[in-house]
Amino acid sequence: MVAEANIPLVPVVIFYLCCAIVSCIGNSIMIILFIKERNFHSPCHYMITFGCLADMLHLCGHFVFNYHIFADVTDTQANCYWMLFFTSIGKCMANPLRLMTGIDRLIACKSPVVYRALLERPALYICAQLVLPTTYTSFLMVSGFIQRDPISKIYCTVPLAFAGSTFSQFNTSGIFVNVAIVIVYFFTFLQLRSYAGATQMKVVFRSILWTVVLVIIGWSSVTIANQFAIFVAKDATTRKLIAIYAGIGVNIACASNFFVFYAINTEYRHAIRRLFGLASPQSARAMSIGPKSTTKVGATITLT
Repeated sequence: MVAEANIPLVPVVIFYLCCAIVSCIGNSIMIILFIKERNFHSPCHYMITFGCLADMLHLCGHFVFNYHIFADVTDTQANCYWMLFFTSIGKCMANPLRLMTGIDRLIACKSPVVYRALLERPALYICAQLVLPTTYTSFLMVSGFIQRDPISKIYCTVPLAFAGSTFSQFNTSGIFVNVAIVIVYFFTFLQLRSYAGATQMKVVFRSILWTVVLVIIGWSSVTIANQFAIFVAKDATTRKLIAIYAGIGVNIACASNFFVFYAINTEYRHAIRRLFGLASPQSARAMSIGPKSTTKVGATITLT
């Protein structure tokens, strides 16, 4: 039974549960497409898929949150760390993965020759792209492990999986990651505008760009709301309420990958329709024999 003090949280808790369900279904479809479609095995598609997996893990933490609120159950922060272990990994990795996706697109359109050389060793290139996300995430996870609180009893929400200075480190470093994302995607956008061709690359980038825009807006709202709560709210209950509601934008962004790619990216749209048996025989046959996930940039062919 919901405690009286938690009644103001009920609307947002239910909303987050819906986001978690939509995220699990939509991002799972994106992962299945990556596995089934031979055209989706370029380094860029690897980063897109890893980002979808990270977003799905992030929102899965709301299942624990919903149980705690509706059953009126609390647990120690230390146990919360373990219950949301994979959720925290997804939360930490998602934006660095988006940053690396943007860098991949920037290299592809800025230096096609260099990009083609990188694609000659795709496994090594993908591993290199994962260095920053895994290092960043590992640092925060180790810091969170060291600072676990075995005494404090809490309702297990996604932000509270990190205790002590780890939560501040995540927020502060997240600002720098988001600024880097904006800079990289801005320069990539300018670079792509200079090409008359590269249609498929532009479509792929536009799909990624819209997911990034939603995420940046979401995290910006979280940062602004948290700062507002710190300086304006007079009691801890109000600050907690503001912080929880502030995550609405981020949750919408994490649940939107499937819809954005279906609406904007024709390659993903055709693949999704084939997956559910909705593609016409003619279009299914056309997609099975071409086009590949390649696009011409000048006189050089680069994978999307």
